[in-house]
Amino acid sequence: MNKKISFLTPIRVAMVVILFAFIVFLQMGDKESKASLKTVTNKVIKSIKVEGMVESNNRMFKKFYGLNASDYEGVTLYAPETNMNAQELLIVKLKDSSQAETVTKAINSRLETQKSSFEGYGIEQFDMLENHILDVQGNFILYIVHPNATKADQAFRNSL
Repeated sequence: MNKKISFLTPIRVAMVVILFAFIVFLQMGDKESKASLKTVTNKVIKSIKVEGMVESNNRMFKKFYGLNASDYEGVTLYAPETNMNAQELLIVKLKDSSQAETVTKAINSRLETQKSSFEGYGIEQFDMLENHILDVQGNFILYIVHPNATKADQAFRNSL
């Protein structure tokens, strides 16, 4: 029995491989979460102690990051109670994923300002800043400076 391979067989195989690669590519992209900012915030806050931080308003967000909270779907900011504390929690729900770069630049600018403030005398605070977490997941951004930042990040990811 002599079977001939059709000249279309390699084309069919190539099409299946391309389709599979396309499906994998689609799965790798950042997905937008339907979770509410309140739900995400509550889960993150339950995972850590927020002692030393106070919930702040949009004015403080503007002061720290130079951004307007009204440009985003929602913003949660827990700021340090005093200037001697570096602990901070920021969660931003973006209206559009294209806003992520602007927010991350503002966060990195804030981080550098804080590092220069604590460098040399606030060793524990500086170490916390060095071990910060900045996590962008689709339409949510988490920035946290906290001794349990990893725990907060895990709660953040699980809440999305």
